[in-house]
Amino acid sequence: MFFKTPILSKRYCDAIWARLHKEGGVQDGITQYTNETNLDIVKEDAAGYKVNAPVQYAEAVALYASTSSDDTHSDLIKAIVDATPSENLAKRATFKINCDRPNNLAFQSDCQQLISNILKSKINIGDTRLAAIHGGYRLRVGPYRSAPDVTYNTAYAVAIQIKEKCARRIGCCQFVSGSSLKNGGHRKVCLSSKRSGCQ
Repeated sequence: MFFKTPILSKRYCDAIWARLHKEGGVQDGITQYTNETNLDIVKEDAAGYKVNAPVQYAEAVALYASTSSDDTHSDLIKAIVDATPSENLAKRATFKINCDRPNNLAFQSDCQQLISNILKSKINIGDTRLAAIHGGYRLRVGPYRSAPDVTYNTAYAVAIQIKEKCARRIGCCQFVSGSSLKNGGHRKVCLSSKRSGCQ
């Protein structure tokens, strides 16, 4: 209901602004977790869509351009249109997925629960290898400082890709196990039953 009213009245930028506040952690227009302004977050998200989902990006730009004249945050349109993907963003976006051999499989239901519970903030994972765990399922990352760090939000997105690409049925059960390929642009992300590793 929080951002339904702006959408119904075609104040699309007000709806974006409301969503940012609804997700929490915003005080005086600054997110407490990443110390970014709402405008910075919108620019970063728009740049990501520009690189990774250009069709959806173009559709969004067309929609936001038709926002009502009553929209109190129409300055966001310029931020979305002018979003410039950085070199680092293009490198970070290349998460190719590799599915593991059968010996690292874990139940897909545990995988789904882990993905539902994982922290989704844009905070770097930092000096830890185990980013999340549920049942026999683990989301692990490559060694700290082996490559540029990834955020929990990025690890969450990669986990979804692994779940979608690497699900396999054995008997009556669905299992998942996989990882992102090694890349100098980011730490490796692994989703499996393995208790160690992710090199």
